[in-house]
Amino acid sequence: MRVAVLADIHGNLVALEAVIKDIEQHAPDQIWCGGDLGWLGPRAQECIALVREAGWTTVKGNTDVWITGDPQTVEGEDARAACVAIAAAHDISEDDARWLISLPLGHNAPGSVLMVHGTPDSPFIAPFPDEPPAAFAPYEGKAGLVIFGHVHLPFIRRLSDGTVVANPGSVGVPVEGHDASYMILDQHGPHWTIHHHHAEFDVEEAISQARRFGGPAGDRFIELLRD
Repeated sequence: MRVAVLADIHGNLVALEAVIKDIEQHAPDQIWCGGDLGWLGPRAQECIALVREAGWTTVKGNTDVWITGDPQTVEGEDARAACVAIAAAHDISEDDARWLISLPLGHNAPGSVLMVHGTPDSPFIAPFPDEPPAAFAPYEGKAGLVIFGHVHLPFIRRLSDGTVVANPGSVGVPVEGHDASYMILDQHGPHWTIHHHHAEFDVEEAISQARRFGGPAGDRFIELLRD
């Protein structure tokens, strides 16, 4: 079986369409989405609709909660107010909000695979690849392969108990370079091979759309892409 895994779309429809086109060349049997569909980017509604209509296996990310207007885990009155304001600017439908909130925290698949957005316990936190072993303790013993998003960095790491953790990177707001990233998993009996892939997208078009969207969300989205 072949599975394409993507995460952290962040309302960047230009990047999402480029990734889908690239994924099609690999003819996966399934596509999985690791959450954070719409937040900050100018085409949040369209990205949510595309994922819903495609029927991809999808788990809930932290910003999938925030975009419904719930500033859960955000500390400080000003920060919480800003979070609510960005959610209002995205103006997703009540139906989409219900769908996002109802998404599971994790997806277990045959072959001892678990996909989450952050950790198996929370979509709001996740370790960076160079953090000490203790930061990865929440993943130990959960599955042979645990996939998570959130940090926008593609990497693979084997933990001390043998658990393999893998991150597909980000579709919409990549941290390394300007190419969107995703992952292809191939199952060979009880084993999986993991390959990261990158798809070039029109960054300037995404930024142009964000300028038209405007507001704090659009400004922050542009800042992240420029960085």
